[in-house]
Amino acid sequence: MFLLIASTLMLLIGLAYAYWKSTPQSGTVHLNLRKSAYVVGSVLAIGFVLSMFAQVPAGSVGVQTLFGQIQDEPLPEGAHLINPLSKVEEMSLQTFKASLPKESAGTKDLQVIHTDLAVNWRIRRDSVISIYRNYRNGIGETILLPVVSESLRAVTARHDSEELLTKRDAVSAELLAELRSKLNPHHIDIVGVAITNFGFSSEYQQAIEAKVVAAQKKLKAEQDLQRIEVEAKSRIAQAEGEAKAISIQSQAIQSGGGANYVQLQAIQKWDGKLPTTTTTAIPFLSLK
Repeated sequence: MFLLIASTLMLLIGLAYAYWKSTPQSGTVHLNLRKSAYVVGSVLAIGFVLSMFAQVPAGSVGVQTLFGQIQDEPLPEGAHLINPLSKVEEMSLQTFKASLPKESAGTKDLQVIHTDLAVNWRIRRDSVISIYRNYRNGIGETILLPVVSESLRAVTARHDSEELLTKRDAVSAELLAELRSKLNPHHIDIVGVAITNFGFSSEYQQAIEAKVVAAQKKLKAEQDLQRIEVEAKSRIAQAEGEAKAISIQSQAIQSGGGANYVQLQAIQKWDGKLPTTTTTAIPFLSLK
């Protein structure tokens, strides 16, 4: 359609040029009809041929309309021969990024959070005609952004503020599933979701951090208690073993001759040196 309009303008310019060239200095008009017809025919032919071709760039499809009526089949990438009276509008199939900075939502424990949210999305190739008919190129503002905002509020309302900080990956996955479910009827594919920040009031943020630290200290204390109990049980087992060994030795002394057994044990522990001064006899050494 644009080329047809351009060719019409070129035709008018050609007629004006032919009129100007046929005007002598005296001011009398002698229009050369043959030359004018040649110029007009050439311009019309070139404009008509050019208006029969349309180019669709990579990553897009073309939606063809004729006098406002949308054609059923979209045009794929590349050059196409079309009706010169039709109009072709491009619809991108590439991935777009929708950003919602400082989006507000409520948590399960009635706290207000502020988050920066980014959603990567694209339209489906097989639904281009339906999307163009209903939304043209405004589906992002008309459908996507309101659904993203609504889904964020629905997901954060199921979690308390602490979980939003400690389970951010799980919350992002839940939000992604929520968006895909709600946007699937609108022929929008959600590629990914990024929650880049969760903001609370400074007082509440400090309270959350203190609670997390307390929980970590409690866990460490429980682990220390378990370690102490294990060490105590180990010492008890060791003491019981030593007591049992002493009991066995006592039984051996009584059953092995009493004093003779004690003397034998003393001999085994003797280093072979005699005392230099003594007032009593050496227990296990008898000199005759």
